[in-house]
Amino acid sequence: MRKIARVLFLSLALFTLPSAAFAWAETGHMLISLIAYQRLNPTAKARVDTLTKTIRFAGKTYDGTTLGVWMDDIKADSMHDDMRVWHYIDIPIFDGVPVDPAFKYDDENVVARIKWATETLRKGTGSDKHDAELLGYLFHLVGDVHQPLHSATRVTAKNPKGDAGGNGFKLAGVPDNLHWYWDDAAGAFNFWSPQRPLNDRDRRLLEDFARALTAEFPADKNPEWQETDPGKWAQESHVLAATVAYTLPENSTPTDEYNARARAIARKRITLAGYRLAQIINSIYPEIKPGE
Repeated sequence: MRKIARVLFLSLALFTLPSAAFAWAETGHMLISLIAYQRLNPTAKARVDTLTKTIRFAGKTYDGTTLGVWMDDIKADSMHDDMRVWHYIDIPIFDGVPVDPAFKYDDENVVARIKWATETLRKGTGSDKHDAELLGYLFHLVGDVHQPLHSATRVTAKNPKGDAGGNGFKLAGVPDNLHWYWDDAAGAFNFWSPQRPLNDRDRRLLEDFARALTAEFPADKNPEWQETDPGKWAQESHVLAATVAYTLPENSTPTDEYNARARAIARKRITLAGYRLAQIINSIYPEIKPGE
């Protein structure tokens, strides 16, 4: 009964917790990883476990829950600066200015890198170390492309080259810009960020949050998770950026109505990302049954 009560509480918390500094790069990415990991077939799960054990960075180790944050961890190493453009795709939203058909986003982007990592991992590199890195890219980038402001940049007279996915869109208070606000899932998880290495309590909390998310957005009632094209995932995010994310005034404080809508979208995008990530990994490592 206590477990049921805890899940019900957390499910309600997804709707009611106030804004306070977790980042999609921590709790959100861990939830995506966990939701995906729990949906892997036995063959895929075993392969993910084997590969993940080979990944290390700055004394950190990773598993099926924390693998999604590895790619953000390595940002601390300047040797990986060339990967920064892998995390997003700047599809323009022209606001108050004429559409510029010459505006072009970087060919190196989150969609291109998801496709590259998937195709390369499907073929295999012959090296567990390299396969593990590709897996780490997928676990992170599939999450990134589902964040609306990772697939948009607002082009205005003030920002003719775009606002870098809302980084140049200022808000009052903290978070102080729109991108940060959405990276923080609008406070959907009270900005909670577990410490690493994960302790038993934080693992249970992540599991409870993941359970609440999949109960709120069950796969059988959200068939769009079966969409396999990363380009379409980016377009989904872009539409949400245009129709929801950018609908508040600059230098304002998000209203309760805006917060509620943004949190609901963040919860669903995180859940869909988990389902879709599992679908990719299961397709790369289909289940092998005894005797086959």
